[in-house]
Amino acid sequence: MASNCIVIIANDPENSPDLSALERYLGKRKSVYLGRSMFFDTLALCLGLADIDTVICYHPPASLERYQKMISLFAREEKDPELKSRIHGLQYYPRTSDSMIGGIADAFAHMFGLGYRRVLMIGSYCAALTPGLLKAGFLLLEKYDVAIGPTFGGRYYLFGLSQLLPRIFEGVHWESIDFYVKLGDNLKKAGAKIRELEISYEVYTPDELNQLIVDIGCWRNVGDTRTASHAEKFLRTLT
Repeated sequence: MASNCIVIIANDPENSPDLSALERYLGKRKSVYLGRSMFFDTLALCLGLADIDTVICYHPPASLERYQKMISLFAREEKDPELKSRIHGLQYYPRTSDSMIGGIADAFAHMFGLGYRRVLMIGSYCAALTPGLLKAGFLLLEKYDVAIGPTFGGRYYLFGLSQLLPRIFEGVHWESIDFYVKLGDNLKKAGAKIRELEISYEVYTPDELNQLIVDIGCWRNVGDTRTASHAEKFLRTLT
């Protein structure tokens, strides 16, 4: 077991409320395919980091078999043989809480209970993330209690802890407009040392999808062929 792990908080794209805005834009079938492709990009990103364990915290609890089938599809579509070789090391943990925040709190407690020293959590639609951001998160956790990657929407795309802080999610609701402020207040009350990463985004809305399309073009212009490659492959089918 490694000292550090990344937990992907994953919702089944077939039934994910996170994709509802995109479903109105793309339709059900295409939004599911997009969600799956972004999950593949997130998975590839995590598997590409050496000496880091990757855990899929899946929801609903009965969807393990479906996720394993998605991983098999990922193995067929992914071109990098080194990433494919690391699939067997994936860990799975069911999110039993209906609450997103409750599931995140439970997952942190479970991972620290297993003996991990630093734990990063990200969502499953993090196609815009780069290895540098994840590495920076772990580096910050060597000096700080908390590393946060804020989003433009007032939440976060990355949240990391170097120790379990069990009370920081009390009274915090994922859907609340003051989510980030309330979480920050709880962290201050806990006396946690916090450091923020650069602001970025996950893809939940048409505007964020359009931003991803623009960013993919920028990455390709500078020779980055890896970031969001699975999402790019899907997006080509829309043109």
